[in-house]
Amino acid sequence: MKNSNNFFDLAAHLRELLKAVPYSESTYKDMDFILRSFENYMTLNGLIEYSPKIGESMVSYCENELQVCMSRVHRAKIVAAQLNRLYSGLDGHDALWQDQTIPIFLPCGLQIALDSYLSWYKTTGVKDSTLRYRRWICTRFLKNLANLGCTEVECVTGEAIQQAFIQMKYSRYWEKIGHFLQYLYDQGFVQNNFSHLLIHRKEYPPQPTSYSVEEIATIEASVDRTTVSGIRNYAILLLMSRYGIRSRDIASLTLDNLDFENNRISFIQQKTGIPWEIELFPEVKDALLDYLNKARPEGIDFPQIFIKLIIPFKPLDGLAINTAIFTLIKKSGIDIHDRRHGGRALRSSITSNLIKEGVSTEIVRKVLGHGTKHAIKSYARIDIASLRLCALSVPAPSGDFASLLGWKEGGV
Repeated sequence: MKNSNNFFDLAAHLRELLKAVPYSESTYKDMDFILRSFENYMTLNGLIEYSPKIGESMVSYCENELQVCMSRVHRAKIVAAQLNRLYSGLDGHDALWQDQTIPIFLPCGLQIALDSYLSWYKTTGVKDSTLRYRRWICTRFLKNLANLGCTEVECVTGEAIQQAFIQMKYSRYWEKIGHFLQYLYDQGFVQNNFSHLLIHRKEYPPQPTSYSVEEIATIEASVDRTTVSGIRNYAILLLMSRYGIRSRDIASLTLDNLDFENNRISFIQQKTGIPWEIELFPEVKDALLDYLNKARPEGIDFPQIFIKLIIPFKPLDGLAINTAIFTLIKKSGIDIHDRRHGGRALRSSITSNLIKEGVSTEIVRKVLGHGTKHAIKSYARIDIASLRLCALSVPAPSGDFASLLGWKEGGV
């Protein structure tokens, strides 16, 4: 749409854009009500040309003169923002939904170093999503350095590196930032290898987090399945709690992976590239059909099964799925103190519960879709009962060690 100041032209075009979006009938009627209210405001005041200032006045008109409910006041603000974007020359998707990503501008020297790193990192074969995530982290780290007065890579000091990293607030970024700093040193951008300043020694728990069969049943029973989000998240939960499917694989599932007639579910695992197939349990089948028939948005072209339930509709990614599981477990009321409560915890729970029932680790490996037998090693520390059978008695001290013990006992 060409730039226009005519409110009625803008409103007419916005209506056309809204009709192309799979809004529910009630949502579209609500948007149309706001637009008609705006049109009445313009007509009553003899106005034709639109501006963002008039948009604010129209929102105030809806709130104070028409005294609409707060949800419609919020809707009026959304419509005014859409009109503002049309007014500024945006169109289509950009006019309806504003990009929430706030651009960060870096000093030239820092930007050159970042661009060089990202160009190289892309050649390693990483996915675009991984590259974007790495850019996001490194950009904010460099912005912190710039705020500390380091506008050129050559001026960076160890103290500034540590301060900038601490301001990131999350220690889990150490690996990404450390990798970036290692690249800067290897390529001669800096004279010192500052990556050693961010060494992070992760503390591993003695055993992986696992939940008992009873706890998992409690989690499943706690899901509110009277809502569309509850119906969807319950189906996702069962795929994790019954099969241990990884979140990224759940995000990629399509109807082609489900055979409801023969009760089978199959797909190629993203992590290993190995085919995975198993029986579609009755309770999982019912949950999936319930979601597909009652909760999945209609009229969308995405092949993925699990979709966001708010506009703009798009497939859930692995992070969103894991977040949903995290929230369900947290709200279930079971004890999660010092315990992980995401998708990985459910995978380790399946491992623990199967091993306790005497299932061989090789079968467990195949159920969880691990690619190599080396994965069995991590299961050994879960099987405490079997480990006790392998316990050896402590040998009697001998040689120099025995002499040393005797020296300590004698106090000589």
